[in-house]
Amino acid sequence: MFSDFIKHYDNIRVILRSIFLYGCFSLDGLEEKTTLSSRKISYELRRIRQYIEKDFIKIDKDGRNKLLNLSYDPITNNKNFLVNTYYNKSFTKTSLLLYFYILSIIDDNKKALNDIENNLSSRWSIDNISSKTIERKLREMSEKLGIIKIEKVGRTHFYSIANDVLKSLSEDELERLYYVISLYKNIKMPIVAGYYVEETLKKYIVQERKLAMDFKEIFQYKNLHCHPIIEEEILWNIIKAISKGFGIKYKSTIKRRNTDKEEILYPYKIRYDTKQGRLYIIAFNNKSKCINIRMDRISDLKIVKGDQKIINKDELYKKTMNKSWSAVPNNRDGCYEKLRFVVNVKSEEKYILNKIKSELINYKMEVIEGKYYFNLEVNDSWEMIPWFREYCGYITILEPKWLKKKIKYDWIEVLKNYGAI
Repeated sequence: MFSDFIKHYDNIRVILRSIFLYGCFSLDGLEEKTTLSSRKISYELRRIRQYIEKDFIKIDKDGRNKLLNLSYDPITNNKNFLVNTYYNKSFTKTSLLLYFYILSIIDDNKKALNDIENNLSSRWSIDNISSKTIERKLREMSEKLGIIKIEKVGRTHFYSIANDVLKSLSEDELERLYYVISLYKNIKMPIVAGYYVEETLKKYIVQERKLAMDFKEIFQYKNLHCHPIIEEEILWNIIKAISKGFGIKYKSTIKRRNTDKEEILYPYKIRYDTKQGRLYIIAFNNKSKCINIRMDRISDLKIVKGDQKIINKDELYKKTMNKSWSAVPNNRDGCYEKLRFVVNVKSEEKYILNKIKSELINYKMEVIEGKYYFNLEVNDSWEMIPWFREYCGYITILEPKWLKKKIKYDWIEVLKNYGAI
């Protein structure tokens, strides 16, 4: 979807992840971590800063090094400012002019390709563009942008402005449509398309329908994750691969892992951790091994047909992911981690117990002396640590011992920071 609007976005994505969102690396540090040169990094940084408002960029210093990061206030800002980083495609002058000239030529009546060529030559003295280039632009404006209609009469194609699909909507209905899009652009995945549609509809209302509408920002969002938006070009390609049964090849953004990515993987499911705002791909290789890939560690993704030998993906998925808390698969055939913890709640806090039970699956609970003991099997208890922290003071881990020590150590470090220890 984004290939028409984005040129070399992979580099921008790596820099956004590493400098602004997750790492806060210096230029030298990022050059060490990635395959990008310092010159390339500096060039892309200048482009990124043109599209992200200055209010969102913070600069810290570590000695002589500048560390950049992004910051926003969800109360005063109710849109995903990272969407603007997608507006970076470089157009040639001819390509851009051709777009507007074609619309001007076919505005009054439908035209054949020969008529369009003659008009380009006589009205704007454009003679150095081939028929194939003009035809390709017309097809793009029809198939991808939907602004031109193509009719075939005999062996000749005629081009005209596409019908206005919103013409029958009243002013009140257009306003409702605008606010529906404004709401859903931030609560549905993927969402870049929502921002594009909202902006296009706004221009249509003002420029085409000549309506005076007050475009108020009436929605605010709690815990809006801005960063998954930069992964959406990858997400669309993964969806395409899944729908067509194709495989993928990619490079890891982690430099030391780029040596063995020639294996073709066949994506099966996309998992979205709504609390952490993180996207995962659950895929299989030709040996039917389940593999979990964090989407923010993918670069240079390619869709390939491959020679898929996997059978019964549904059973494989159920077998490997049924006891996964978030995204860790289990390829060890029935070998799970045993987890045991106790929940301490007062009688007036039973709603907390019910909330814990609603968030767990495949558990066994027993009540001993007024305390609630839970036993369950999971693929990997490490990925449950953030969940345990949410219920600090209510949950005490009993097994495994290493997890109990880990949680205890974390809380000791927290108390040290606050001077309690």
